[in-house]
Amino acid sequence: MSEELESTSLVERIVLCCLVDLAGDGETPVNTAELRETITERLEAVGSQHVGRVAEADVMRALNGLSEQPMVTEERPDDRSPVGKGRPVYDLTVDLDPLREALADDDRLRPILEYES
Repeated sequence: MSEELESTSLVERIVLCCLVDLAGDGETPVNTAELRETITERLEAVGSQHVGRVAEADVMRALNGLSEQPMVTEERPDDRSPVGKGRPVYDLTVDLDPLREALADDDRLRPILEYES
């Protein structure tokens, strides 16, 4: 799992941290807006000095990159209405525990993974 993470950016790793927690709580698949909300909440709560605010465009870029790897899958709903209900949703395709352990090796991410809502 560590090999796959070596090529990811910090924002991609933060996205993965939040996906791990959301998946563990049964709250995935998740769209970019919901994921960004979770990321913002976590970063503010842990006072991350490594990353400021993460814009929805940053989350979308991270998810696009991650969905090209075997860790994250993108699903497009059939309903593509103009009010955003057709947004793609994302989920993990790997086991949570090994991914969580690999992410926890990065000291910058450990507070995000240890966050309790």
